[in-house]
Amino acid sequence: MDKDPLRENKPNPHDAARVTRRFSVSNTVLLIICLFYLILYVDRVNISTAAPLIKADLGLSNTELGLAFSAFAYPYALFQLFGGYFGDKFGARLTLCVSALIVCAATAATGAVGGLASLFAARLALGIGEGATLLQRAPWPCGCRSAVGVSPRVSPIRPRGSATRQRRL
Repeated sequence: MDKDPLRENKPNPHDAARVTRRFSVSNTVLLIICLFYLILYVDRVNISTAAPLIKADLGLSNTELGLAFSAFAYPYALFQLFGGYFGDKFGARLTLCVSALIVCAATAATGAVGGLASLFAARLALGIGEGATLLQRAPWPCGCRSAVGVSPRVSPIRPRGSATRQRRL
């Protein structure tokens, strides 16, 4: 017997349940967090691409430009520790939200700089904002409770390790 082609293309009612399960709250939050860290990565490294234009526009020497670039690294390293503390004390959600606001303001300020001092201050603020996000996503040997971050509240217990592993990649 030949199969009817119209019956083969008929939607399966179980497919909708699979799609709904695939885009559950925990998966949506995981997707948002992954996009957030992708944006942070691009924001962190994109200034090197624009370095020649920034140098010419602001009239900076190589030393001054290097000073402005290094203004990001020191608070970034320091606020990884403070970010873990704030994540433990106030929760990963609040820490990530405040960090995102700082990063947004610092990125906007970077576009509005007029000289070395304002570029230095914008990069300093960006290092503070981005540094505080690190321990909200990656396990760290200091034993921070926020190492799993947002996922314990939105991810079911069984696949939580999978969500944490995906966020570390």
